[in-house]
This record gives sequence, structure tokens and C-alpha cells, in this order.
Amino acid sequence: MANKISNLNVKFSYKNINSEFKKFLKIYKNRPIKNNQGGCRINHAFALYYILKILKPKLVIESGIFKGQTTWLIEKTVPKAKLICIDTNLSKRKYISKKAKYSSVDFKFHDFSKIPTNTLVFFDDHVNHLERIKDAKFFNIKNIIFEDNYNDNNSDFQTIKQLFKNHEFVHNESFLSYLKTILLFLQIMMKKIFSNTYNAFKDLNKIQNRVRDFSFNKYYKNNIKKNIDFYFEFPPLIKIKMKTKKPLFKKINVELNELFAELKFYNYITFIKLK
Repeated sequence: MANKISNLNVKFSYKNINSEFKKFLKIYKNRPIKNNQGGCRINHAFALYYILKILKPKLVIESGIFKGQTTWLIEKTVPKAKLICIDTNLSKRKYISKKAKYSSVDFKFHDFSKIPTNTLVFFDDHVNHLERIKDAKFFNIKNIIFEDNYNDNNSDFQTIKQLFKNHEFVHNESFLSYLKTILLFLQIMMKKIFSNTYNAFKDLNKIQNRVRDFSFNKYYKNNIKKNIDFYFEFPPLIKIKMKTKKPLFKKINVELNELFAELKFYNYITFIKLK
């Protein structure tokens, strides 16, 4: 196991990462969605591309697809891999894959009992990272990417980076959002009252995903670390106004000028390999 981790450390060296950037740019310039506001931009897209190139997974599970930009990138990077795309709201898609299997059912309710060992799950669904690690562990999925690994209070869910800093997430939403949650809960209660066969488990999961407060005890952090073999926060391409690892490049290259507006969008995209 030590040799495998040492090999990962080499593969995730700045030298090896930088060597793939020009190849990535040739693909990224042909992306189907030029303005992917609210979605994955160049910093995270390159990180996803590189991790896929290194791991060469046989199956990629994408949880949270939004407009479909990363679905397209996954297809272009590992064309032989099978692809399962999950989002509770599939109506926002602009790019729809012909080879992917789509589902609006939450990740944890799927049957992944017969998936290949070399499976990668890409989480961009804004669900508590601790819960997603437990879900992946249950399915024996060892390779995880968290697209948003917030460092501060600006998140809308609990991240593993926050957990390591003993930060508990408190979810503050708008009045209309709380009202919608109340109405959803009332619908569930009405079904429970009038139907003896109605099982509320999956619907209650929707409530949990809307009210995302999280509290943990002091042992959580140690237990998570105990289950992680390799943890890597992908650095930004250039220096930005955030406290980050050393950027991949000292200055903007000529080929990055046209993508300048995207370079400021970065949120500690992280690769984790579980034991």
C-alpha cells in the first residue's frame, strides 16, 4: 500500500500535472458550454481531466451534473469508461450524452453492488461530504472527487476541509426556501396520515438535503482520516485572492488570456482515495 501511495505522490507532482495542461486546453477550447456560470470552470475542469487521465476508471459516477459540461469532459477524457450521471433535477442540462445512463434518484439509493473495482465518483451535488464518504465506503468506491471543498463560511453544505478545521456548518436560507421546505414536509405528513403503505424515507432525504445543518463530535475528524489513504487538494492554475497551495503557473500564459474570466473561480477541488 505504501508503494501505491508513493506512486500517487509522484503522479500528483506539479511537474507531472503541468505536463498535461496543453493537451487539456486543446480539448477544453471545444467545450459545448462557453458560459458555464454556476458550474465547473477551467481550474476545476483541468483538475477533473488530470485525475481521470491518471486513474483511467472503468466507470465514472457523476453526482450533480447541472448543464452537463463535466459530463462532456469525462467523455472526452476517458472515452472507454462507462458513465452514470445523477441529478435530482435533470431539467437544466444543455449537453446530453448519448452513452451516459441518467438518473434523478439520489446517489445513495442506487444499486452499485456490481460495479468495477476501478470506479470513480465525482461529487458536485452539495451534499455533506461526511455523508458522501460513508455512502462511497458502503458501495466500496475508493476513488472520490469533491468538486467544491469550501474552506470558509460561504458554503451551502458541510465540507471535509471545514471538518478538518472543526467548523460546523449552519445552513441559512431565504424565507421562501424555508417555506418550500415546510410545504414539502407537510406533503410528506399528509401522505403518512392517509396511506398505511407510504414509505417516507426517500422523501425525507429531500428535506435533509434542503436543511443541511451539521454537528459533529471530536472523534469524527480522526475517524475520517483513518479511512483515507490519499488526500490531494488540486492547486489553482495561477495565484488568486484566496489562501491556497502554490499555483501551477507563476503567470498567465498566452493561451490562458481568452479564459481569463474563468481563472478566479476556484474552490479547492479535492481527490480522495479511501482505504
